[in-house]
Amino acid sequence: MACHDEGGIDRRDIVIFGFCLALTVAGGLLQLTGFQPTYWGSILALAAASIGGAVITAKSVRALLHGAFGVDILASIAIWISVLVGEYLAAAIVVIMLNGGELVEDYASERSSKAIEKLMRSAPLTARVLRNWQEVEVDLEEVTVGDIVIVRPGEKIPVDGVVMKGGGLVNQASITGESSPSEKSVGSQVFGNTLLEDGAFDIRVTKAHGETVFAQIVKQVEEAQSRKAPVERVADRYARWFAPIILSIATVTWLVTGNILTTAAVLVISCPCSLTLATPIAVVAGLDNSARNGVLIRGGTSLEEVGRCDIVIIDKTGTVTLGKPEVVDIKALGGRGAEDVLRLAGTAEQRSEHSLAKAILDKARELGIPLEDPDEFHVKPGYGVVTELDGHRILVGNLKLMREYGIEADEELTSYVDAESVLGRTAVLVTEDSRVVGIISIADTLRKGVKNSVSDMRRAGARKVIMLTGDKPQAAKEVARQAGIDDVYGDLLPGDKVKHIEDYRKRGRRVIAVGDGINDAPALATANVGIAMGVAGTDVAMETAGIVLMTDDLSKVARTMRLGRRVLSIVKLNVVFALCVNILGLLLSALGFVTPVMASIIHEGNALIVVFNSLRLVGQR
Repeated sequence: MACHDEGGIDRRDIVIFGFCLALTVAGGLLQLTGFQPTYWGSILALAAASIGGAVITAKSVRALLHGAFGVDILASIAIWISVLVGEYLAAAIVVIMLNGGELVEDYASERSSKAIEKLMRSAPLTARVLRNWQEVEVDLEEVTVGDIVIVRPGEKIPVDGVVMKGGGLVNQASITGESSPSEKSVGSQVFGNTLLEDGAFDIRVTKAHGETVFAQIVKQVEEAQSRKAPVERVADRYARWFAPIILSIATVTWLVTGNILTTAAVLVISCPCSLTLATPIAVVAGLDNSARNGVLIRGGTSLEEVGRCDIVIIDKTGTVTLGKPEVVDIKALGGRGAEDVLRLAGTAEQRSEHSLAKAILDKARELGIPLEDPDEFHVKPGYGVVTELDGHRILVGNLKLMREYGIEADEELTSYVDAESVLGRTAVLVTEDSRVVGIISIADTLRKGVKNSVSDMRRAGARKVIMLTGDKPQAAKEVARQAGIDDVYGDLLPGDKVKHIEDYRKRGRRVIAVGDGINDAPALATANVGIAMGVAGTDVAMETAGIVLMTDDLSKVARTMRLGRRVLSIVKLNVVFALCVNILGLLLSALGFVTPVMASIIHEGNALIVVFNSLRLVGQR
């Protein structure tokens, strides 16, 4: 049918499909092997065609009563006419292909609903609230605007609000997609379902539980999936006018000739088996091709639609970039060497769990620099670390840490830090005994081959490749410049990304959205096709997307676009060929030149050619 129920997979349909599949396979094997008595193979195929055909016919009649005229109507005619003329196995094959295709589509729908469940399970369920000067843990539904919520290191922030006391570093990747933790202090805004990595603070709640940014993400995913209309199958578009023409010609033939054999020949030659198989065989071959090349496509709808898309919208952190801070530059000062600066910083950061500290330690290990264990170690949330080693005080952190310890940065140093910030880099200052000895620049780096992948997307049919990110605009622009991306928009919340995608769709563009995080889920659901990064991606992103890259290789986006276009091309070729053969056969049958037996042979040959044409996709690269 042209559209399906949204309730997921009906277990009865699975049982019926499995039973019909077993009967068809058994019947086909008996016929091929010449098993005696020979009628057993025909009986099994007839049983499969009758049971499955009854289900398809019932659904197609219900759809017809609701004004939906799709290829299932033609399939019902094909099944029963094939049964009438003794082509039981052909009828059973049509049943299997049609029911199997519907189950795949229903499976994809069910996976989408699971995405929302996983999204909601990722959030905290309770909050620690200050009431009557005591800490009380309550369900989130009981937290009201104005309450004071207490959050400790390593905990997820349960609410949207403003920091009233304390400070720290918050990983906001689930909401904004920023690659580096954001520094929060008194007066800063924080979002629910983000992670407090360092520090502790009290938050005044500014939004009710159901109105938080995270709640809006869940709502946007639900709305996008409910709004998204099923993609019409190619054969359905032809079915609206093809079936009435066939029936009219058959009726006229009967009235003019009065010959039941001639009329039967008209109906047999026009059985739309090849038209019915035009899409599913090509789609199945395309799905097999993509799976063997590391791309999981959930159903033919996504495969067909990706071939029509002309705009690619891509996330930054974890998609274009690795999503992991790395040391990209070391500026040594005061006559010190770069390795010496890294040794001091690595020694100071050995006990820190901060993502920037891990980047410094990874670089030290990569270069084989030996690190010592500091005598004292203190974390200053939102500032950096303070350590003592052999009587020397080592500071590693930002400008605020330096000022707190009376180390004033000159204009040249401040300008350098500001310039690195514009490039999207975090400048970490390293001091020894109140002297700045170096600056370590840390940034999220591009994935290997990203620029070529973006160019390949354009060659595959993308008019534009656009980056939408929650990261700072300057940092996003620098990454976009390096990757060769056409347009870039930064400082966006998930809802802002959705609005951009909806705007393109309103202008008639078909959009692919590529992302990896929870914050990308609404965009993946709103786009015509969502593509999730399989290794770096979150479960929610992968469940929401119709396509999942099993490796974090962006070149597979362009490859999938080309595969989708090849599938559409083959489907159209199948449909045109099937229609031409049917039209020619109709004319010859109506004029009495083709007998029912000849019509059956032509009919089966037509379907086989369509199948073999579709199977060309299996071996293509």
